[in-house]
Amino acid sequence: MKKLLLSTVIGLAATAALGAPARAHGPLFSPAPETIFKGGTELTLGLHTEEATGTSEHETEYQVSVEAEYGLTADWEVGIEVPYTKREHDDGGDANGIGDITLDTKYQFWGLDLPGAQYKASALLKVKLPTGDDDRSPRLGTGSTDVIGGIATGYESRRWYWFASGVYRANTQGGGGLEKGDRQFLNVVGGVRPILTAYDKPDTVLMVELNWERSARDDLDGAALANTGGWELFVSPVVWWTYRQLAIRGGVQIPVAHNLNGNQPSSDYRARLEFVYHF
Repeated sequence: MKKLLLSTVIGLAATAALGAPARAHGPLFSPAPETIFKGGTELTLGLHTEEATGTSEHETEYQVSVEAEYGLTADWEVGIEVPYTKREHDDGGDANGIGDITLDTKYQFWGLDLPGAQYKASALLKVKLPTGDDDRSPRLGTGSTDVIGGIATGYESRRWYWFASGVYRANTQGGGGLEKGDRQFLNVVGGVRPILTAYDKPDTVLMVELNWERSARDDLDGAALANTGGWELFVSPVVWWTYRQLAIRGGVQIPVAHNLNGNQPSSDYRARLEFVYHF
C-alpha cells in the first residue's frame, strides 16, 4: 500500500503541468459549496485515521479512499468515493477490506460575484451503499443504505474565507437488525491566505473548522441501545497548499466537548490528508 501511495503522489505531482489553476478552496472536514467546472474531473486520494477511547475499550481506524467528481455543468457535479478500511480493537479483533461506497451529487443554486470575491450556496445529496462487510468483527460497513442531505454556503476572497453547512444523515436498518441512529452535523469555518501570491504560483491557505455532530441512539430489533448516541464538538485546524491543478490539504479534528449516552468510546482525534488533482 505504501508503494501504491508513493507512486500515486509522484504521478499527481508530475502531471501538474501547465493547466488551469486549482479549483476553489473549501473545508476539509465539512461540505464546501463550490462545484467543479463543466466537463472537469477531480480525483482525490484521501488518507484518514482516528482513535476513540472508552473506560474499557480502545478503537483505531485507518482508511484509504479514492474519490472522483465530474462536472455535468458549471453548477452541477456527480461523484463516487471508494474506501479501503482497517479497524482495530484493543481486544485483539481487527478487520480490513472495502468499506461502504458513497455516490454523491451537488448543485450550486446561488452565486454572487464581486470584485475579488465570491459568495456561493449549494445543496448536496449522498447515498451510502452497503458494500462493506458487516459480518466481520469489527464491522467494515453498516449493512444499510443511508441517505445524506444538506446545504453548504461560503465566501471566498483573495485574503479571507468563511463557510457554513448543515447536514442530516438518515440511516436505515442494516444486518442483524441493527439500525444506526440518524446523525446531524453543523459546521462553521474561517480561513485566511497569509501571503497573497500570483495565481500561477504555489499558494497556502490556513483554516479553522468548528464541527458539531450529534447521533440518535442505535436501535436493535426495535429496542433503543443505552450506550449509543450523543454529541461531540471538534476544533479542526486545516492547511491547504496548491499549485496549478494540484492541491494537498491536511488537518486534525481535536475534540473539545462531548455528551455521549452511557458507556461508549469518545473521540481522541481524527486526522486526514488529501492529494487532489483536477483536469
